[in-house]
Amino acid sequence: MAVVRYGNAAAAAAQCIWPYRWSAVYSSWWLYILVLCTLTLPLRVVARSSDAFGGYPTVFAIDEEDGMLETSELIRKYGYPIEQHEITTADGYILTLTRIPPMRTKSDHSLPVLLVHGLFASSADFLIIGPNNSLAYLLADQGHDVWLADLRGNRYCRRHTHLSPDSREFWDYTWHEMGYYDLPATIDHVLSVTGARRLHYIGYSQGTTVFFVLASTRPEYNAKIARMYALSPAVYVQQVRSPIFRWLAENGPAVKCFLDAIGMWQVLPHNRAQYALQRALCPARIARPVCVHLIEQMVGPNPNGTDRLAQHIMAGHNPSGASSKQLLHFAQLNRCGRFQQFAYERTDQNLAHYGREQPPAYNLSAVTAPVALFYALNDWMVGAANVVRLAAELPNVVSLTEVQDPHFNHLDFVAAKRVRALVYDSILEQLRNL
Repeated sequence: MAVVRYGNAAAAAAQCIWPYRWSAVYSSWWLYILVLCTLTLPLRVVARSSDAFGGYPTVFAIDEEDGMLETSELIRKYGYPIEQHEITTADGYILTLTRIPPMRTKSDHSLPVLLVHGLFASSADFLIIGPNNSLAYLLADQGHDVWLADLRGNRYCRRHTHLSPDSREFWDYTWHEMGYYDLPATIDHVLSVTGARRLHYIGYSQGTTVFFVLASTRPEYNAKIARMYALSPAVYVQQVRSPIFRWLAENGPAVKCFLDAIGMWQVLPHNRAQYALQRALCPARIARPVCVHLIEQMVGPNPNGTDRLAQHIMAGHNPSGASSKQLLHFAQLNRCGRFQQFAYERTDQNLAHYGREQPPAYNLSAVTAPVALFYALNDWMVGAANVVRLAAELPNVVSLTEVQDPHFNHLDFVAAKRVRALVYDSILEQLRNL
């Protein structure tokens, strides 16, 4: 990370914040700090004894130590076979890819299944709530060949052929590059190893965003997708109820400028040193501490649908790191109302990158792969109207499913008590019938 003198950084930060519309400069600083706390504190935890958790019940077959285990350790702990693969993208990022190979001698399912995580997350998204509930384990139990992706910049993918993760150049990407480079490398590797011609794709949140980038900008990959399952697809993000995301969208350029001024090109990397802060501020013995209230301001409240132990375990895995440019790109989508490529600040930069003054929109009509969409009514990040709009613009939607729980929120797609019954069983049934 670049070293910036305090005085210079403070002056640069002030210049970033000054032009934006708030009653006073201190308001932006206060809200910025709130955003950082919101994103950091609810998602950090130290694995503790059952006494520290107050012995409260959980509906899942999980342990508090799971928050301290890596993806590979979780899979081994619960008795599943594992392979770890390493791939390099065309632009030099070195990615980790985890496989749970079929446990049966002859699998009933010939096509592999690729699972792709959301923003600030990792492959652990699909393992958090343990056997008989997490999607990766459910798929493996039914004989599927399961592949868990990790995209550039998260805790498992911080390497490059020649760039250092301490450099600004390493973090100069958005989710566009993930879709354009990471997914092709991942899909091609899975198909090469398995000998299959196609695979099933399951994405959650940003894991859907990158798919639609891939399928629209590299349409030849549509032929390699048997079916795509989109959980809370983050493509159109105008109808957002989260006040924190709305503030980020309104002040995204100022936040990005501030982060650049202090040499912070990555946001919220995985860091166990912050677990102690989570324990001190939000002890597990309190049913609904401030951390829970804050995270609900991001994803939507669902107190009765949340498993407290699972929430703490997830805190050991997320946040897992992202580039500040990723956040700004999502903020731009909210403000412009289009699914488009990254908009640079100056017209000449857009001209240099795109040959036009405005960034091009992604051509969703080129997404010919069959797509199954799932959305929730209490999702404060991706509203139902956004998903309905997406469905109307895709040429091959095979299903549009509203989760039958009015309190189901954005995070519930990977951690709710009833996510298997409400979402996963439908996916498993569709896969059985293909």
